[in-house]
Amino acid sequence: MQNGTQHTATRVELEDTIIVAARTGEQADAPTRELEFEVVALIGEDEAEAKYAVCYCESDDEFVVADIYGRLLDDEALAQEVLNGFLEHADDAQAGDGP
Repeated sequence: MQNGTQHTATRVELEDTIIVAARTGEQADAPTRELEFEVVALIGEDEAEAKYAVCYCESDDEFVVADIYGRLLDDEALAQEVLNGFLEHADDAQAGDGP
C-alpha cells in the first residue's frame, strides 16, 4: 500500500496509461520525471492471449514495450523485436489505406 492506495498487478488494456520514471541525465543520481505512456497495442496470438503491450508517450515521441502487467521489459533485444514487428505491421496497414 502506498499513499493510501493499493497497487495490484492487473492486465493492461488498450488506452491504459503506464507511468514511467525517467532520469533526466546519464548519472545515477540525476533527477527523474514521470512520463505517461498509453497502451497502443497488445501483441500476441490474439488480444486474450497477448504477451506484450506496446506503449507510446506523445510528449516525448517515444515507444516502450511492457509485459501484459505493465512492467517494462528488461530484455532490450526482445523489446526491440516486438516494437519492430509492431511498427512493420502499422506501416503495412497504412500502405493499405491508400487511394
